[in-house]
Amino acid sequence: MLLLALTGGGSLGRHYIAMFEATQNVTLKPTETWREALLDTRVMDLFFTVHRKIREDSDMAQDSLQCLAQLASMHGPVFPDESAQISYLAHLVEGLLSMINGIEIEDSEAVGISNIISNLITMFPRSILTALPSDLFTSFITCLTLLTCSFGRSAALEEVLDKDDMVYMEAYDKLLESWLTLVQDEEHFPRGCFVQPAVQVFNSYIQCHLAAPDGTRNLSVNGIASHDEDEINELQEDDRELFSDQLSSIGMLGRVAADHCIPLLTSLLEDRVTRLHGQLQRTQQHLMASSDLGSVDRKVLDDLYEDIHWLILVSDDPQGETPLIPSEVMEFSIKHSQEVDINTTLQILGSPGEKASSIPGCNRTDSVIRLLSAVLRTSEVESRATRASLTELLSPQMGKDIMWFLRRWAKTYLLVDEKLYEQISMPLSTAFGADTEGAQWIVGYLLEKVINNLSVWSSEAELANDTVELLVTLVLHPLQQRFLNLINQENFAQISQEEAVKREIVATLEALCGIAEATQIDNVASLFSFLMDFLSSCIGLMEVYSNTPETINLIIEVFVEVAHKQICYLGETKSMKLYEACLTLLQVYSKNNQSRKRGDATAEEDQYQDLLLIMELLTNLLSKEFIDFSDTDEVFRSQDQGTPASNRTVSAADVVLYGVNIVLPLMSQDLLKFPSLCNQYYKLITFICEIFPEKIPQLPEELFKSLMMSSEISQLCLEALSPLAEQCAKNQEKDTPLFIATRHFLKLVFDMLVLQKHNTEMTVAAGEALYTLVCLHQAEYSELVETLLSSQRDAVIYQRLADAFNKLTASSTPPTMDRKQKVAFLKSLEEFVANVGGLLCVK
Repeated sequence: MLLLALTGGGSLGRHYIAMFEATQNVTLKPTETWREALLDTRVMDLFFTVHRKIREDSDMAQDSLQCLAQLASMHGPVFPDESAQISYLAHLVEGLLSMINGIEIEDSEAVGISNIISNLITMFPRSILTALPSDLFTSFITCLTLLTCSFGRSAALEEVLDKDDMVYMEAYDKLLESWLTLVQDEEHFPRGCFVQPAVQVFNSYIQCHLAAPDGTRNLSVNGIASHDEDEINELQEDDRELFSDQLSSIGMLGRVAADHCIPLLTSLLEDRVTRLHGQLQRTQQHLMASSDLGSVDRKVLDDLYEDIHWLILVSDDPQGETPLIPSEVMEFSIKHSQEVDINTTLQILGSPGEKASSIPGCNRTDSVIRLLSAVLRTSEVESRATRASLTELLSPQMGKDIMWFLRRWAKTYLLVDEKLYEQISMPLSTAFGADTEGAQWIVGYLLEKVINNLSVWSSEAELANDTVELLVTLVLHPLQQRFLNLINQENFAQISQEEAVKREIVATLEALCGIAEATQIDNVASLFSFLMDFLSSCIGLMEVYSNTPETINLIIEVFVEVAHKQICYLGETKSMKLYEACLTLLQVYSKNNQSRKRGDATAEEDQYQDLLLIMELLTNLLSKEFIDFSDTDEVFRSQDQGTPASNRTVSAADVVLYGVNIVLPLMSQDLLKFPSLCNQYYKLITFICEIFPEKIPQLPEELFKSLMMSSEISQLCLEALSPLAEQCAKNQEKDTPLFIATRHFLKLVFDMLVLQKHNTEMTVAAGEALYTLVCLHQAEYSELVETLLSSQRDAVIYQRLADAFNKLTASSTPPTMDRKQKVAFLKSLEEFVANVGGLLCVK
């Protein structure tokens, strides 16, 4: 590696070579001592010359291109000023263009060349790129455009040939990332300079993914045809995941050239859907004459389905945390709004059963709405085919694509909130705004589509799932309105116990659990606000249905799911709102249940279910302290209008301990006999003790006593003891309630390990607890040992025990909260239990 040798001498050079061998794209940041050598244009010329000489040797060519990629990444103090950077970059680009022009790029060169381009675009500041001579910059962009299109076609060919080493796919992805970097910073470049390149790259991508004659997909190459579609479907994951980065980059380029790309997508999709409709009609007529499905030629249909698949994927918009109409799309729609006949646009939108071209004035329509109309037309053709008993001829993949696109479209465009935009397109606002006829119509149409899909495609799990996700997107608002209309009726208290009303309430609560369960980072902002509106109403229902255990159980479950799925994403302000709602719930529950009689077995079973859920709720709230994906309230943007929570010091532990204070009086020894409830209870206590041991001594006296005395020796209890004892040791106060309580546990743990049979899996937890307790209560531990030894009448056993106890503490005398001593003690304890444990176990 000649260039690597230049980066430093001795061990530094060897270290850099090791880094280089570990990754193929290490950036170059030499010190200023290398300035004279590396800024000499002859050095760069040498590397380009070397590559031209050895490029036919694939191994050597890759090495030389890696060196050039490093030169393209050079940055740091080696450049004295911007002028030096500009000169260096200009010479690099000239050398690159000279190397590429006039040659047929070898497979072994594709990735290396893409790395060179990626590095110079990524590493050099925009001000340096724009300072290049305009002719040179234009030539570079032209070369990048041609390379991207060429590598894209070769990548498509690699897929056809199912190659193991997808070098062109890797190179194509790298170049698309480079385009994404340029386009995202387009304000630094001459206005419109990327439009024509974007058109070319976009057209090339579309062409590679369409069947002949319009495209080149699946054409046989050198006599080798593509693999059977069924085989491909079995081998590959979903295209929308597999090619998500590619689709994102192509989508960005499509929006840069929106004037060309949106009408093109609309035209291509309308054409394919018209051909699909005609092909299905001809197939239906064929089947009327011959009912044998095997006689149907699927080739034309399959090609159309694949075309539609890619056109829909490319038509999708990106979605951030708050789905917004892309600014380029909004600007495109606004720019052409004066040419648009809104009535004709709405007519095409509302006529998915008709060809758009058959409607008078179709050329004076909004192209963004017309593209959606083409997808709805696809959906309508599919629905009509199912009603005509042609379902077996349809593509479930096309159905998935339609549902996926419509769900994402509905999140972004449907009931568009004008407050989120600096400017709004009148056609989009008129068609999809809140309380518009267009929005009402499309919601109704999509709900009909959901019903049709779930009845027809229930056996197709992925399609059914995509359909349900669209349904969830559509039903949130109507669900809320129906619920509020019901509970806000003046006579709700009187009608609340009617079976029909209870069924409606239960159905709503179950829906809320499902909605909470669907929470992800990209929808938490909207779902949290939506669900919080319900939670206060649910607390009110606790009073109304206090004698209906199943409903109470379900109400608590809503809170459990919200806390479980959303707490980790919430900033402080939102977390406090949820804490307060949960505390109010617990207070109401406690008040309603304090006087409940425990004699009834059914009542005890009901309370067991409730308390199990409450313990789960408290544990979920506590998880905020160690699983937190929030960045203050960033995911909620400007939704917070209230007082900031920056001065509040309430933690999840405070809330949870208060909740324990409310719930503990309801716990009984009989209830703790339920294994799952007991396990959840000690799991919660363990979390509190491990994460916030300092909170335990601050508990109200009665709660502290209840907590300590209810802690029977169990795996979870033992795990909680160590952090509590460590907290005591930190405080170094010997008259605190916590210090006294831990002394109570010393004898329990000592007896368990020495005198009682126990599960060997508990030995480690018990040993850690014992060690921390011995550190705290050394005198008491010595007393326990002496008492045990003095009770032995057999001299042999006495000596054996004495030796064992001496060996147990020999490595940690005196015992301290030291990790090494603790490890040594635990190792000695294993030997102790193995050697003498059986001598004393109480039978």
